[in-house]
Amino acid sequence: MAGVHRGLAPPGRGRRRADRTVLVNITVEEVMDNLAAAGCGYDPVILDQLWATVPDDLRLGRLSAATAPERYRDAFTAAAPSNAILVERLPEPMGRELTWCCLRVIELGGKIALPGVAMLTRRLAEAVADLGARGPVSLMDLPARDWCQQFSLAVHRRKGRLPTARSTQTVRETLVRFLRLLALAYDTRPWWQRESWNPVEDPRIPLRAHEPQGREAIYFQRVSAPRLRLGLQWYCKISLETGALRWSTVGQRVFAMTMFDAFLASRGGRPMHLADTPEGVRALMLDYLGHVRASRASRGPTEGQPLSANHMKILLISVEQLYAFMHDHKHEAAATLGDPGWLRLGPQHAAFYRRGEIPRPVTHRDTEQNVIPEAAFTQIMASIGMLGDPVANGGFGDEQAMRIMMLQTRLGRRISELLLLDHDPLCALATQVPSDEEPDAFAARLRYQQTKIDGAPDTVLVDREIVTIIRAQQEWASGWIARHGAPGATPRYLFLGEKMNRHGNRPYVSSTLHRMLTEMARRLDIRDDVGRLVDFQRTHRFRHTKATSLLNAGVPIHVVQRYLGHLSPTMTMHYAKTLTETHEAEFLRYRKRTADARELAMPAADLYDLLHLDSRTDRILPNGYCLLPPRQSCDRGNACLTCDKFTTDATFLPELRAQHRRTLTLIDTRQAAFTARTGAPMGTDNVWLAGRHREAAALGAVIAALDADTAAQGQPVRGAGVVARTDAAARRATGDLGRGQPDGR
Repeated sequence: MAGVHRGLAPPGRGRRRADRTVLVNITVEEVMDNLAAAGCGYDPVILDQLWATVPDDLRLGRLSAATAPERYRDAFTAAAPSNAILVERLPEPMGRELTWCCLRVIELGGKIALPGVAMLTRRLAEAVADLGARGPVSLMDLPARDWCQQFSLAVHRRKGRLPTARSTQTVRETLVRFLRLLALAYDTRPWWQRESWNPVEDPRIPLRAHEPQGREAIYFQRVSAPRLRLGLQWYCKISLETGALRWSTVGQRVFAMTMFDAFLASRGGRPMHLADTPEGVRALMLDYLGHVRASRASRGPTEGQPLSANHMKILLISVEQLYAFMHDHKHEAAATLGDPGWLRLGPQHAAFYRRGEIPRPVTHRDTEQNVIPEAAFTQIMASIGMLGDPVANGGFGDEQAMRIMMLQTRLGRRISELLLLDHDPLCALATQVPSDEEPDAFAARLRYQQTKIDGAPDTVLVDREIVTIIRAQQEWASGWIARHGAPGATPRYLFLGEKMNRHGNRPYVSSTLHRMLTEMARRLDIRDDVGRLVDFQRTHRFRHTKATSLLNAGVPIHVVQRYLGHLSPTMTMHYAKTLTETHEAEFLRYRKRTADARELAMPAADLYDLLHLDSRTDRILPNGYCLLPPRQSCDRGNACLTCDKFTTDATFLPELRAQHRRTLTLIDTRQAAFTARTGAPMGTDNVWLAGRHREAAALGAVIAALDADTAAQGQPVRGAGVVARTDAAARRATGDLGRGQPDGR
């Protein structure tokens, strides 16, 4: 189902079985059930209105590529020139319906497969003839299953055998496709009361201008309780119209309620208010919580395993939020739905679960598991051309997929952002365009569809290589539309879907790309350092890889935030775990010095393990590290510079220099005060002055040694924004806040 993780989908829904035909994410049998539940029938008045929309030159008794008007001719595909739809053999209402359905399919961007529609027309004519004068005159006069039964009987009467499985499937799919269009046209109910919501066929459904899953239908018929289903439909309708929910989230809500509906049915069904007492409601919902926790994934890589915390949370809060909404709007719900049962909702329905009862998803996943190793990434980049190579040469023959992955690996965008790129997504720079001598300089600004975070940045700077990839794809898309599109059609998106897209307004389908990448991963068999298969068909890994590469290169957090299109640093920090090898290499790069400027006797690797494995953050000081054993406590106060357990390295130089200056300034200040009070300066044997001189001497020796180390080693690689942070810290320590400020752009 749209918007639902594959691991949550129940068996048989959204995948192909040997004995079932699947249309996108629903079986033909379920579509037939939806049509039967809708209860729509033939209406001659509505048919007259539909027929009025059919152009005169398309009102033909014989429809084919040869007889269709020029503007529709390319929409009729035929295996042989003789293929034709013999509309004249059907009763007049049925012929008009079939002609209108063909026109509607073309208007939606599809094509008419003449062999299948011609076969359906023959079967309809034979079935109507066999049924005689009392036979149907409209496609809506018989349910889909009854039509299929009549088709089989008609073939058996004429040929003495049943039709082949392939021809039966072709006729059934074509019939169901037309019945869906007619059911929508004959249905006079408000759009939200329909059992299936399909934005492609029903423009009344409110969607955003660019909806990643906007071509996927949602089927409410899977919720078997009629009153609960109608309440769910009203809730989803209001949420879409107010912007409270997006289309993909509505799909999640419907699936979750399908599971809750099955749970209630297994307990004999329940009224709208679930139970007569608050205690009964509470007990029922705790029972449902246990039911969800005991559920297992029925498909995907985790098949047979418990649902993840995130999936369980979706199932639970979807039910909770529906009832909270209906509780807050129970009077409007009762009036609109004509169901006073909603009035019985009370405070116990506003929140089913208490704090801590709903499973909490892991918010900070192990970033390194999501980052593609460098060696594997190099292999992937070297093999991306396979996606565009001809099938005869061992490739996949999909240039679009190849360019999508080129942009994905270079830019790290979300896959939906790339698939929804406008046909011309490039904007000119406000500054002068760089010359050819600067190939790596930014050449344009790429505008993408920010469909996830409202108000977040929706542009990113790109170089000439990205511009070249986009120009090549624009040329391909224009050529494809010229060959396969309707006359005068122009592509809306940069990457085009190749089915049902005569008008060029359908983007490339993400499932096609994932299917191709899965096969590519199987062929290449790329492994990481420990032998695990690199599953790069999870395209979001490329986003993690790009973000991590930026952070490990020292790009400041606020710049990475802007690049990734995040509204705040909070989400960016999910990516901000520098790799373990980067941590260790950076730590080991510096020589460790003790308080008397001697090199630390302990190996640096052992010190790294001591601090890292034991998570000894309390041993990391402002100016170095404390080597005191974990079970011992310090009784020296802040006298670290005279302690043999103190060590430091060049990363602390800004703080050490600032501390050295502060110590000298403090000595001068106290000396002046002492002289003013006593008339003579402090002697060298003064206890306080001697201690400060020892600290200053120790700091000077350590700084000199570290300066020598840094000069010998060169400038180290820093993490994201380290230079800016250490410089700012040094300025704060010395009070020099007026110089060297970053511009923050």
